[in-house]
Amino acid sequence: MHELIDPAKLEWAIALLAALALPAGLTCGAWLGWARGQMRWYLTRGIALGLLGPVVYAVWRYYRWMVRIDPETGYVGLHKSSVLFLNVLVFVVFGAVVGLIYGRILRHGRESTNHR
Repeated sequence: MHELIDPAKLEWAIALLAALALPAGLTCGAWLGWARGQMRWYLTRGIALGLLGPVVYAVWRYYRWMVRIDPETGYVGLHKSSVLFLNVLVFVVFGAVVGLIYGRILRHGRESTNHR
């Protein structure tokens, strides 16, 4: 029986998306900023969204490390309820912090364009 998704290929795909996210965010932000005459606002949004790629990759690496299988030590992360609870805690707190940061970035940019 084989896995539905090859872990090595998935790792490669997430790393590729993480590497391409920031240049894509910068490019799209700069292009939209130039086209709409609000370079600072769109560039900030593009950078913020582009940084999500490396952030997602870091969180993915953390998750893979937590649920790893280590035959030498007998560690199997998927079988431990403590790993599940820690992952839930980390992802909820991390998601809340990232949401607050991104909300503040996007709200600040919107407020600065409304005052012109």
